[in-house]
Amino acid sequence: MNQNTMQNDVSLVQNNEMDINEFIHKYKPFIYATIYQFKGGFISDDDELTTIGMMAFAEALDSYKTIRSSFYNYSKLVIRSRLIDHHRKASKVNENEILMSENESDFEYQNSAIDTINAINSFNETEDSFFRREEIIRLSEELKYYEISFSDLEKLSPKKLELRDKYIQSAQFIVDNEEILKDFLNSRRLPVSEISNRVMITRKQLDRARKYIIALVLIKKGDYAFLSEYIKL
Repeated sequence: MNQNTMQNDVSLVQNNEMDINEFIHKYKPFIYATIYQFKGGFISDDDELTTIGMMAFAEALDSYKTIRSSFYNYSKLVIRSRLIDHHRKASKVNENEILMSENESDFEYQNSAIDTINAINSFNETEDSFFRREEIIRLSEELKYYEISFSDLEKLSPKKLELRDKYIQSAQFIVDNEEILKDFLNSRRLPVSEISNRVMITRKQLDRARKYIIALVLIKKGDYAFLSEYIKL
């Protein structure tokens, strides 16, 4: 499948030049392939995962805001994320059924139950690791546009909690204001005056933390569930 064609079709849908249902139908094979990779087996139109995958693809299209990252990779990430959410909910039910079973007094059954739960936990940890890596790669590509590297962020990471909180407030202020966010994305410059008027932070502090705050804005406005949790946004 040609990723450039998909990217172009996304623009057509967003400009109302292509019907969204036509777009989803056109890339149905891509959606099925992504589900197949997750499930590891054949799927049909009646499969519950198919419905979840189609809805996730539509969700990805609705939430996709920037042309600086590939819709192909972004939509694949959203589909896999929703499939994993579904798997975890189902696994939780199965885990509870295992633990509450009338046969739990049976030693052999208990061992089997423990093995099953361990397998579920192992799967979840593996998937978490995969998505965390995916988010890091995607964020790294976005940061390049602003000439920022992860080593820059490591050096600029504030040690004082009070200062860190001010940086987070500054980023949140930008994300919460649509026009300011739009101007920032177009100019790649922080709205220093606006931030300093709303957050108790000096211009000098803002200038020093420019790259760090930009990274926070990108994480907050994007679909970075794991990275957001990591820095406790």
